[in-house]
Amino acid sequence: MKREHAFTLIELLVVIAIIALLLAIIVPALNYAKVQATAIVCMANETGLTKCWILYTEDNDTAMPGSATYNTTGYDTQQYPAQNPTTTRRVWNFVATPHDQNGAARNNELADEIRGLERGALWSYAESEKLYHCPSDRRYLKAPTGDHVGSTGWGLKGGYRSYSLGAVLNGFMAPGVGWATDEYRVTVYKTGEIENPAHKIVFLEEADGYGYNANTWNVFLNTRTKWGDPFAIWHNNRSTFGYADGHAEKHQWLEESTRSMAAANHKEYPIPINEGKDLGWFVRHYVPGKLSQLQGILPAYP
Repeated sequence: MKREHAFTLIELLVVIAIIALLLAIIVPALNYAKVQATAIVCMANETGLTKCWILYTEDNDTAMPGSATYNTTGYDTQQYPAQNPTTTRRVWNFVATPHDQNGAARNNELADEIRGLERGALWSYAESEKLYHCPSDRRYLKAPTGDHVGSTGWGLKGGYRSYSLGAVLNGFMAPGVGWATDEYRVTVYKTGEIENPAHKIVFLEEADGYGYNANTWNVFLNTRTKWGDPFAIWHNNRSTFGYADGHAEKHQWLEESTRSMAAANHKEYPIPINEGKDLGWFVRHYVPGKLSQLQGILPAYP
C-alpha cells in the first residue's frame, strides 16, 4: 500500500512557533522603520516651511510673519503691541483661523482648517496643505481632546496643522500676561535679531488638544518646574524642529517627564526637581536672541 506523507502535530507546532517568533521580531522593526520614515517626511516639511518663512522675510525687509492664528481674512485686523507697549504694528500671520466658505471662524471639517492655511502669509510660497502636516498626526480624524474638552471656539475636529511657531517670533505678546511676561522680553520681529540662526528653532511639532493648534506656542522662561504648551513626540521619543537657517533636525528627549507631557497633552506639565535637562536644551534653542536678556530670571538647569 502507498503511504501518504504529512506533517506531524509536533512539526506543525514547531513551524507555527518559528513563524510567530519571526513576526515578533519583524513587526516591531517594521513599525520602527515606519516611524523613522514619518520623521524624514516631517523634517522635509519643516525644511520647506522654514524656507517659505525665510522667503517671506526676504520679501518684507526681513520682517517675520506673525506666529499667531487670529485672522481669517489675510492681513490681521488686530493691532499687535510692539515691545514698546505704546506702539502698535500690523502683521500677517503665517496661517489664519479655520473658517467656512463665508469667512466665519469654524473648525467642523478639514476643509475649514485648510482654508485657514490658504489665507496665511506663507501659502503663496508653497501651495500645499500637506507641507503643514506630519503623517503621524492623526488628530484631525477625531474630536478635540486635552485641556479644553468641552470649551467653545475650538470646533468639532482635532488639528490637521502639525507645526507651530513660538511666541518669541513676532507673536502677540503683552507684558504681565501669564507666561507671556518673559517671552515678551525676548520677542523678535526681524531675522537680523536672531543670534546664531543654525541653532535657533523656528518651527516645532505641536499636538495640543484644542482643535487646530490655536495661536502661538508658549513656554515658561522663568521656571524649570513646568513646561508651557505641550508639543508632539511622534518619532520614537524624538521631535523634529525647523531652524532659522532653513534646515531641520530630529532631537532625542532624555527625560520621562518630557515624554509624559507630550502623551498627556496638557499645558503647564510639571517637571520633577531632579529633571530639567530637556527644558534647558529647548530654552537655549528657543530664545532667538541672547540669553543675557533674561539675566536674573532664567533659572539654572541641571
